[in-house]
Amino acid sequence: MTDPVAVTFVSSHARLGGEENYLLKLIEELGPAWVRNVICLEDAPFVERLRAEGIATEVIPTGPRLGIAPAAVRLRRALSRARPDVVHANGVKAGVVCAAALVGSRTPWIWLKHDFSWDGRLANVVAARATQVVAVSEAVTETFEGDVRGKVHVVHNGLPELDVDREQGRARLRELLGHEAAEIVSLVARVDPTKGHRELLAILPELIEARPGLHLAFIGAEHFPHLEFAEELRAEIAQRGLEHAATFVGFQENAVELIAGSDVIAIPSTIGERGLGREGFPYAGLEAMAVGTPVVAYAHGGLPEMLGECGRLVGPGDRGALRDAILELLADEDAHAKAAACGRARVRESFSLAGMVDAMRERYREAA
Repeated sequence: MTDPVAVTFVSSHARLGGEENYLLKLIEELGPAWVRNVICLEDAPFVERLRAEGIATEVIPTGPRLGIAPAAVRLRRALSRARPDVVHANGVKAGVVCAAALVGSRTPWIWLKHDFSWDGRLANVVAARATQVVAVSEAVTETFEGDVRGKVHVVHNGLPELDVDREQGRARLRELLGHEAAEIVSLVARVDPTKGHRELLAILPELIEARPGLHLAFIGAEHFPHLEFAEELRAEIAQRGLEHAATFVGFQENAVELIAGSDVIAIPSTIGERGLGREGFPYAGLEAMAVGTPVVAYAHGGLPEMLGECGRLVGPGDRGALRDAILELLADEDAHAKAAACGRARVRESFSLAGMVDAMRERYREAA
């Protein structure tokens, strides 16, 4: 067996979102011999989560723009103390800070690119300075040009085998909603203008007209800088008299159980500034497939790559098609069952956690 490579992980954020979810799964599966330490560029709940797992974790607070330079100086010192074989920069902010911190250094580093934020010139500059770039989907690599493409690799996100009781998940979800909803469509994401909450609210009256017992569950944290957006959504729900059909349940530790308790998971993300909104390879969709909950999504980013023939993809922004796809899966038991079985098989065969971790071990070995 090849000797382990000691990796220092630099995390852009610490808010228990998709990037942090990815990093925790990876670190736990790699095992202690591969993990030198973690450095988070903000102080948020993920830091305590890592420390609770016994993982050495340091915080280097990093603000925008002018905050990059002092953070890079502190990161260079921290890496000199840690002396890892390889640095893993998780996310674009981590990539930018590592690119600055490791100028002139012989320490190899990998940029893990999760999404499309800051695509274009900045992404290519960061990639040019990295030893390797690993992207979570082919779609996420579209921005790279010229010689940079030669150092880019795709390693899809992966999941372990999930054993979730769907009936138990259903009961817990109904408890959170506060009533016995006949059918539940869930959106699992932080409350953010690009995540598609308004897309679902726009079609909710038509959904409940066709399926009177339907309820919409928004599962995910409200966070700065979008706290006002969450309040706007609540006010809109109240003004339209939809309180009986839409509920915010906040961040939930075991969201996969609630995903299993849902009839359909919707991922109608919209594209905002700097390319934010296009989904790289979202865990909510992957987990839904793994537990047998069909996914309906806008067809952009890495979602077509993830779902294949196992979900319902509609044109970005086509709310009518979004509505029709949701209603089809709710009304057609055979279509629902076929999508569920297809998703389970696809995750098991193509997106296992073991496969993802083996591929990352190979990336670390090659970089070192």
